[in-house]
Formats: sequence, C-alpha cells, structure tokens
Amino acid sequence: MAQVFSGRMGIALLCILLVCAACASSPPSRFYQLGSLKAGNQPATGGAPRQLITVAVALVQIPDYLDRPQIVTSSGGNELRLAEFDRWAGSLDDDINRALAEDLSALLPADRFLVTTRAAGPAALPQYRVEVNIIRFEGAPGKSVLLKARWTIFNRDRALSLHRESIISRKVRGDTYEALVTAMSDSLAALGGDIAGAILSF
Repeated sequence: MAQVFSGRMGIALLCILLVCAACASSPPSRFYQLGSLKAGNQPATGGAPRQLITVAVALVQIPDYLDRPQIVTSSGGNELRLAEFDRWAGSLDDDINRALAEDLSALLPADRFLVTTRAAGPAALPQYRVEVNIIRFEGAPGKSVLLKARWTIFNRDRALSLHRESIISRKVRGDTYEALVTAMSDSLAALGGDIAGAILSF
C-alpha cells in the first residue's frame, strides 16, 4: 500500500513539474497603446486671443469582437485570431477615445479649439460633441489595417450637425504587432483628419 501511495505521489509531483516547466517556457505578454499625432503639429491662425471652441470626443463604441484584452487580427477572410501574448494595455475603446482626442488637438488650431475626452470634459456643454461608432478595426502584421467608422458631430443644443462614414486602409510596414499598432494609430489619425476637416468647415 505504501508503495502504491508513493508511486501516486511521484506521478503527481511529475505532473506539477511538467506544468511548471510549461509555464516557465511561455513567452511574456507584450502590451500596446495606440499612438497619436504630436501636439506641435497644431496650426496657428494668429490674431488676438479669443474664446476657445470646445470639442468633446464624448462617445466611442467598438464591436463586441474587439472588446477584449487580446489584439484581434484578421486573416483577410472571415477568420479572426486572438494574439494571446500581444495585448492592449487597457480598454481599447478608452484608448481610441484618448488617441482620437489627441489627434484632433494636433489637427485643430490651438488658438481656436480646446479638445477634451469623455473622461475629462468641461462642466459646461461643449460647442461640438463627437460620437464615433467603430464598425471594423483590424488587420494583420505584414498586411494592412482596415478602419471603418461612422461618426456624428452634434452642436451644443444636441442638434445633429453632421453624420458621415469613413473607410480607411493603411499598410502595415513590418511583420510585428508593434508595426500593426502603428498602422492602426495612423488609421485613427486619418479618421481624426476627416473629423477635424468637418469641424473646420462649420
């Protein structure tokens, strides 16, 4: 009986060692954030100081398949893959909200506009409220990124000022997830360019 018990203990110990070895051999996870345009790119219009127009990136919605820690990639067909060891550093919709607000801050004249996010908006209602519904936002290392988004601009009275759709594609210049995230950031900056252009046209 003692020998049987000892044999079982040996097998159990061997299983634990194998599991530990497998865990030790797993690659470490890598975490990513979307980049944004530099604030130094802001065009200045000159002239006397004026009351700033407030623009709030107030709502960003993403599809359920993107709402997860892992970076989602597409094979080009109907298959989606989750990158187990390449993950977003935080919530993707919050990251898009932040990056898009920073892009708009860089694209709109700093002496005319103040851009905020839903997390840091002013107490007063903004002159323009931007809402973005991301329909698709994925790609693959070494291939390309597709961003499809519907966006709406409301005025202070919550009346609809503009509703449009942007479809943007960017080549991924490299076979790494870092290159993929860079291309995704570039796509988001292009979306910011569409929104900034619409605001400046009012």
